Amino acid sequence: MYLRTFTAALSLGLSTALTAAPVAVDTPENTLKRINDNYNRLDNACKEPGGAPRGHYYCSGVTLRMVDDGPFNPWDYSPYAIRTGATSFSWIRRDLSTNRLIRPAGFILRTPEDSRALKAPVMEQGFMCIYSFDGFTGPDRQVWGCGALKQPVAGTPWANTRPEGYQERSATNPPNKNADLAWGSCDRRNIDTAAQWRTQYSGVRPPLLAPTSLNRIQVQQCSWNAEQPSDWDAMIQVHEAPGTRHRDPFAYKEALNEFLLRNDLTGKSKDDGSARAPFIDAFVWDVNSTFVANTRGDTRKARPTIGLKPAQAFQRKLYEQGYAVPILRMDFTKPPAQRFSYEPKDQVVVLSASPAEAEPAQATDFIASADWVDRGAEELGMGRTEKSLLLKLNPGVKLSPANADAIYAALEARYGDSPQWIHDEIHEGSMRAQLQCLAVRHPDNSEWQLEPWRPALSATDMQKANCNPLRRLIQSTQWTVLTKNGQPLTNPATGEELFGLQVIPTTLGRSVTAQELYAELFRQEGRDPRWQEGVPGSMQLQVSCLHDNYNKKKDWNLEPFRMATSAAQTKSADCNP
Repeated sequence: MYLRTFTAALSLGLSTALTAAPVAVDTPENTLKRINDNYNRLDNACKEPGGAPRGHYYCSGVTLRMVDDGPFNPWDYSPYAIRTGATSFSWIRRDLSTNRLIRPAGFILRTPEDSRALKAPVMEQGFMCIYSFDGFTGPDRQVWGCGALKQPVAGTPWANTRPEGYQERSATNPPNKNADLAWGSCDRRNIDTAAQWRTQYSGVRPPLLAPTSLNRIQVQQCSWNAEQPSDWDAMIQVHEAPGTRHRDPFAYKEALNEFLLRNDLTGKSKDDGSARAPFIDAFVWDVNSTFVANTRGDTRKARPTIGLKPAQAFQRKLYEQGYAVPILRMDFTKPPAQRFSYEPKDQVVVLSASPAEAEPAQATDFIASADWVDRGAEELGMGRTEKSLLLKLNPGVKLSPANADAIYAALEARYGDSPQWIHDEIHEGSMRAQLQCLAVRHPDNSEWQLEPWRPALSATDMQKANCNPLRRLIQSTQWTVLTKNGQPLTNPATGEELFGLQVIPTTLGRSVTAQELYAELFRQEGRDPRWQEGVPGSMQLQVSCLHDNYNKKKDWNLEPFRMATSAAQTKSADCNP
């Protein structure tokens, strides 16, 4: 199972200077074309030089890992992955219906075939197994997460055990360069086809070792060998038509699969995952999802996140290690040929430039400190306490229109990855506009306060607002537990209580567009764990429906669990599908 890596395996501070230009294996445009081509390439007969068969991942599809951001590198092994001895990825391709991943941001591994064509380092080994659906993997599954789920024996790390006859069935004929590592438990159970898989699992019941909320397919399914093309064919067929007799929350076509890769086999990376850095092809963020799943190994409850800022943080961190790769957008609502796209404005390093050009100003050149402080509801007129970034410059540095952009670049480089900035700047360019305004209106101050949630206006309008424009769109919000006959309603799959959100917009909030109102609501409440949606975009559809059809209603009631899939469906259900 995918893991959240809140415990840092390697903590990195702000980089000061790089001694050489980062390695750019390919141009952003070529990278985009290759990844879209791979996503749409239905090649089920991949071969390594010499003709040995490889799994489908070797030359087609997209292998990616979606991760959180924090005081670590995105490619680092999480503490839970270290215990397992392997790390979870997903594999997507045009013939799979997957439309949402476990995080909104992550990185893509370059296919071995592409690496060879580009004369870049080739990852030939480490591919273990793939599950048709999330496999509840962890150290309590044998064979580095690819084996059966069993109670651990005291003193025995499952991640380092091989069952008897570990390689009694060759992965390929002739064996390829990864044949000694790849292994699937489906072979051990004589399950070789999708039909055999469905027969085996069509009527499964919760195992004794698993909680009832994590039952059936997720924990009982077997794993497919990563180097047997026929196993990949079966995985795709199972994923697209699981054929289970009972509904299973982890087995449906739109869900993700789980692809396990062994951690570094060379022993050089000291469990920090740095051995994977040379194979990263691009970073990616899902433009339609803020979904963050609760997974095994979590140290705190999942919170919805917009993927762009984490992806930008990932790009900076890899750049600091000497590699330059683009950020791509991923959009499952577009045709497969346009699944990924490239936007220059998403990039935070200049991919074709030297480090000095990409990072023209370091925070240490200008900034003495910048701290997030609370500002009260009465002071701001927002009806709630908000965060403000209190900026102080180094002695001798004076804020002016001439250096405002350079100071902003330094400020954004150091603090742009903070949760307040990532989540609250819903008006692109707001922080820059405020600093530029302050450089004109208040250059002699000793400190300045910047709020990412303020709207971004023209320079003239910023001056009229004394650099502090305000648009209060929401009067109040309140979460409540939903009940029926006096009893709390719960999610049948997890047993967790279901919540509703009461929203009262201001007069201004009712007059702006539904998109603007939703953005402000998400800023205020989207990080709350109770926001988790049953379907991506459900809350936005409900807000749009209420805005357009019940605008004069005093309070609006939103329910994140609603299975809204289209504007028409939402409207036909009186905004509560």
